[in-house]
Amino acid sequence: LMDEPFAALDALTRRKMQEELLLLWEEVRFTLLFVTHSIEEALVVGNRILLLSPHPGRVRAEIHSHQYNLHSLGGVEFQASARRIHRLLFDEAPEAERELGFADIRIAY
Repeated sequence: LMDEPFAALDALTRRKMQEELLLLWEEVRFTLLFVTHSIEEALVVGNRILLLSPHPGRVRAEIHSHQYNLHSLGGVEFQASARRIHRLLFDEAPEAERELGFADIRIAY
């Protein structure tokens, strides 16, 4: 379990630590529960992202993001995925969730 381990770091150190974590994971292939409030960090570090609803905290959606890495950050597809997740988190209309376009997403109601 890593609960926001990079939250207090500056941007350059955070990126380096993300790189180190991903290299370690590639080498060892361990299971890790990584908690973050950063959509971008979740897309880069995560393979399976669970979006939680506030009060009570329940799984609102599950997203598989295997296609992204640190080099994807500025890409059009990466930014589109980040916007879709933002809409899932902040748009209350269930219809909007069904139109997001993720190929590998499950919405929980």
